Amino acid sequence: MKRGMQSVSRRIILTFLVICFIFSGSLAQEEPDSGFVIEKVGFKTPESVLYDSDADVYLVSNINGSPLGEDDNGFISRINASDRKVNLKWIDGSSETVTLNAPKGMAIIADRLYVSDVNFVRIFDLNNGEPLGEVFIAGSVFLNDIAVGPDGTVYVTDSNAGKIHRIDSDGKVVMLNQGKKLKRPNGIIWAWDRLIVVSFGGNEIYSVDQGGKKKKIAKAPTGQLDGVVLLNDGRLALSSWEGSSVYRLDLEGKIQPMLTDVRAPADIGYDSKRDLLLIPLFYEHKVIAKPAGCEQRNDK
Repeated sequence: MKRGMQSVSRRIILTFLVICFIFSGSLAQEEPDSGFVIEKVGFKTPESVLYDSDADVYLVSNINGSPLGEDDNGFISRINASDRKVNLKWIDGSSETVTLNAPKGMAIIADRLYVSDVNFVRIFDLNNGEPLGEVFIAGSVFLNDIAVGPDGTVYVTDSNAGKIHRIDSDGKVVMLNQGKKLKRPNGIIWAWDRLIVVSFGGNEIYSVDQGGKKKKIAKAPTGQLDGVVLLNDGRLALSSWEGSSVYRLDLEGKIQPMLTDVRAPADIGYDSKRDLLLIPLFYEHKVIAKPAGCEQRNDK
């Protein structure tokens, strides 16, 4: 009888341990990130955030002065996405080996980082930040955002000159389009099988083909559009200084607010692994991250 009781007790204990193991395992699963703020680390006019998914790091371009200043004091920060440890001046314009004045948009091709800098596109080693070369854009005034096409072609906007340039694989620079009709082109991205641009001098979202032809896609509720990223669900997110907002745009042209009350949201990034919008706040010297699935959340 005692032996039977002991057998039953052992089964009860074993069952209890299995349940506890399963339960504890479920608790150990990573919870969805509710967002965070990276501040008081030394950012100086952060203009753009780029997520390097292979290395799982955030890259932040810091103008550190005038957006047109040729003062060689710009820098790029590198942040570990998992623990948010900051290498503030991973690429430092004040270094003897680096020239970096007022870095803005960034893009990655293989193991190279492309950075727009006033009238140059500068190229760095993505692994160690060492300079690898540069492309001068003749006649440019305010090179801003950068995008990469599926064939590795680089595209860059010149907001103040109202131009969109293409840099071919051989380094040849071609001007795709120019003029007031572009309304100060700012953010640029290759998405939906086309080159898409958002305008800082208006509220237009449009595409430009390889012949330079412009085609309207949609209009945002407010203007001064800056950054644009492609979300995991296939929609676009774009930031607006005038609206202090980030909007979501779908393929049908429907646009709606995602985030509000974010002052001067510059060239936004997107952490596709964690589904987080990465928003550099130009005047507040910080970067905030918010879940991309949210609607009408704010920074307060």
